[in-house]
Amino acid sequence: MINFTPTSLPAHSATLITFEIEGGVTTPEEAFGVELPQVPLDKGVILSGRGPIWLFARLIHHYHPARWIAVHDPRIGYIVVQSHCKGRREGEVLAQ
Repeated sequence: MINFTPTSLPAHSATLITFEIEGGVTTPEEAFGVELPQVPLDKGVILSGRGPIWLFARLIHHYHPARWIAVHDPRIGYIVVQSHCKGRREGEVLAQ
């Protein structure tokens, strides 16, 4: 099972979506069958969790309409990987 927790981050005008895979292992059937949280797409989306690259690809594809998307690297911060606005650029690192 995959648990998603959305949290508003007003300082970044974004929603942080943290996910946890129970037992640390998932399958494509499970990951593509789970309902993803609805978040405001007029803000950024930050993804955080430990999971396979294809799960991140699914999440980025799903939240593509958001103003921008970043992924969390606990060592350096939130890295913007997609942007539809002038206020964020791809490769930009945001403080945690």
